[in-house]
Amino acid sequence: MSIQYRKILELHAQKVVQRNIAAATGNSRPKIAEIIKRAKEEVLVPPFTDEMDDEWFEALLFPHKKRESKGRQLPDFEHIHTELAKSNVTLSLLHYEYEAM
Repeated sequence: MSIQYRKILELHAQKVVQRNIAAATGNSRPKIAEIIKRAKEEVLVPPFTDEMDDEWFEALLFPHKKRESKGRQLPDFEHIHTELAKSNVTLSLLHYEYEAM
């Protein structure tokens, strides 16, 4: 579940307590407090424009945070499907050939 920065800040502007914001968004109270603190440092107050989406807020509030890949690539499912359609080919055989590469 991603963080709903815009909703958190809008609820905070409506004077909703952090416990209720956490319940509404599914985030922890310390995370809510951190987002509100950083928003106050950046002087962000509603109303927000349409282009201010959650990605925009994340880039502004947490510029050092960047998405990292896990170092794994998805398998080529199209190739696997065509190989499995051949006779005498099993998923374990394909896995064995993949590991041998």
